[in-house]
Amino acid sequence: MEVLTLIMPVFAVVAVGYLTVKFGVVPASIAPPLVQFVYHICLPALMFHIIASDKIDSLLKWDFWIAFGGGTLLVLIIVFALGWRWLGGDLGHRSIAAFSAVQTNTAFVALPVLHLVFGAKGVPPAAIANIIIAAVMFPLLIALLEVTRGGDVTERKPAWRIALDVFLSPMVWPTVLGFVFSAYAIPVPTAINSFLVILGSALAPCALFAIGASIDLGQIRQDAFRIAVLSVIKLIGLPAVVFAIALALGMEPFFIIAATVCASVPTAKNIYFLASEYKVAEKSAAAMISATTVGAIVTMTGWLLVLAMVYPEVFHGTM
Repeated sequence: MEVLTLIMPVFAVVAVGYLTVKFGVVPASIAPPLVQFVYHICLPALMFHIIASDKIDSLLKWDFWIAFGGGTLLVLIIVFALGWRWLGGDLGHRSIAAFSAVQTNTAFVALPVLHLVFGAKGVPPAAIANIIIAAVMFPLLIALLEVTRGGDVTERKPAWRIALDVFLSPMVWPTVLGFVFSAYAIPVPTAINSFLVILGSALAPCALFAIGASIDLGQIRQDAFRIAVLSVIKLIGLPAVVFAIALALGMEPFFIIAATVCASVPTAKNIYFLASEYKVAEKSAAAMISATTVGAIVTMTGWLLVLAMVYPEVFHGTM
């Protein structure tokens, strides 16, 4: 019950976003600019502030990198190998479908949830997960989509441009800059810290509201069976694999929880952004985002309840 008290307000904000759009209180067009505000302003402010103020040791948790990153890659390989024909279409369609089962929304869901439940302590694991998604999974998907462009090599981005785009992502450069400040114990002026705190505090409500406002239940009906299977893999299979690897590595309970939560969140919106840019499987990507966002209300609550039963001492300090 105490865990529900912690997590239900999170999903209540998502529900408010969905309902206010559905009943015309605010227009659906509110979601894209709100996403841009969170992604380009609030997210970098919060991540830099927390990471620059933290000890470098908490960011170099290589077992966390292995559990979350390794688990994500393992599930991706399994989905590709076992569902190669079932995923349908060409390599581009298959890539979008497979990655939608592993590309987690760490920035807009995992980070706000961990921050709300565990405070500043919850941000570094989400930052690590963000780096893995942005610096490993994101370029890998881009590379596969570039291959599907066909013979027109003039449309393909060179490797250096892809690397630059990854580094300039609001998920990456604030984390790297925060690493530098943390590693060299560079102090951040009080006035700047206060400024970053104000912006960072807007991340959770704005991100969760935007997630709710962008839900489109009509999209889920298209190719419902495949969307359902991929959603189960994303919301139950992936976090189970990450949890198992974290246990096998003997990680600290808090980082086991953080890795599992990061793996249990809905499909990231950048799947749809890439699908739109490359004009491949856009409807499928949008449907997966909506389906996993709705499904995560149940599955994330379930995961947190299970984790709270296994590691009650970790949650005790937050209640």
